[in-house]
Amino acid sequence: MTLRSDRARPAARRPRRGPPPAAAVLAAFLLGAVGAAVQAQAAGKAGATLQKPVAITVTGGSCESDGRGSVGANFGNALTFNIGPATVGMPGMNKQPYRGPGTYRKVIISGYPNKKVIFAGLGTVVVNPDRQSGTFATDDGRASGSWNCGAPLP
Repeated sequence: MTLRSDRARPAARRPRRGPPPAAAVLAAFLLGAVGAAVQAQAAGKAGATLQKPVAITVTGGSCESDGRGSVGANFGNALTFNIGPATVGMPGMNKQPYRGPGTYRKVIISGYPNKKVIFAGLGTVVVNPDRQSGTFATDDGRASGSWNCGAPLP
């Protein structure tokens, strides 16, 4: 005995074609705008100003701590520096841990501002009492300036 159904099978749902519903567009826009505003506010304070090798100010950037004495700062191509024992080093560098405001000598400082002039080497980073800003200078005098993480380091 064979069973047969003469009823047509329901068609598989096809993905909706055409523009998305207006409510979805509005929700995506609002979420994106709020996210961009929060991100801009957080990044608004962060940045670096270089006097050497070229005079340039960059906005945005971040400073991160591993909670065990190492701190890394990155301000785009313009400036990066690392303090602490987790830093992959170069001969003569200081791997003493970050301990708050103060002067850190023989730390790695590098940058490639404007993608024209590159600098990299050991130098001095000063962390101000606010724990979120300071200055830097390479030992060879090729680069110097100031930085601001936008939020205090731990």
